[in-house]
Amino acid sequence: MTEQNLNHIYSFASHIDGNIQSEIGFWNYDEELFITRSLRFNKKTLLHHYIETSLWNDYNRDIRKFGGDYSHHIENFDELFTEFIPDKNPFKKLQEPDGEDFLDSYNDDFEKIWTAKENNFRELFNIISDNVFYILFNNRGLLLKFNEKVAETVRDTAYNEDDLTKKGKIKRKNIPQWVKKAVYSRDKGRCIKCSKDLSGILSTDRVQNYDHIVPLNLFGVNDPTNIQLLYQSCNLTKSGDIIETTNFYAEWW
Repeated sequence: MTEQNLNHIYSFASHIDGNIQSEIGFWNYDEELFITRSLRFNKKTLLHHYIETSLWNDYNRDIRKFGGDYSHHIENFDELFTEFIPDKNPFKKLQEPDGEDFLDSYNDDFEKIWTAKENNFRELFNIISDNVFYILFNNRGLLLKFNEKVAETVRDTAYNEDDLTKKGKIKRKNIPQWVKKAVYSRDKGRCIKCSKDLSGILSTDRVQNYDHIVPLNLFGVNDPTNIQLLYQSCNLTKSGDIIETTNFYAEWW
């Protein structure tokens, strides 16, 4: 078990959901990191990378574009730093008894602080990305749209030939057990198409298959966000030229 502080996270999750739904792809991102995470399964997924990069880009754009009164940003960041990494909080003096007196001085220097303490803000977004991922990983429909944007980026990215098939697609990697366990848990041990129970407890002849939502043949990636659980016969009817998932989820009760 790991601690997830979701109290401040839903607005960020909604923001990232909006970006993906608006088909905003990767921009101003670390391409080398993107390549590494797309080739083989990592616990820090491409969605983590997208969340961190998007938050940095969007805040950076707003701060540099609008200027003026930063008090709302300062108070929000003070609360977030206090919640997640208090020792890295560049606004600590706001918490002192006469902290209100510091707000104006911080406002005057906010852009300088934003630049000088970039590593602090990026570390904060890194932590926030874990919490946002925890929410968004449950939404397969959103993961499909996200991986379609990933596929577009893969198509436009220069990879080493050794990492690609003769057709220029990313080579298939064995899916690690930790990915299978996470996907099995998310999909509640049921085929996401036919809803058959794949636990093997009662029906031992139902074989689990782990499927790429966006096939590698269509520039899909080896990333945990691109994997779903299928019954073997359902997987066999899904060709390498089909992108699909479903909105079937097990009820809570």
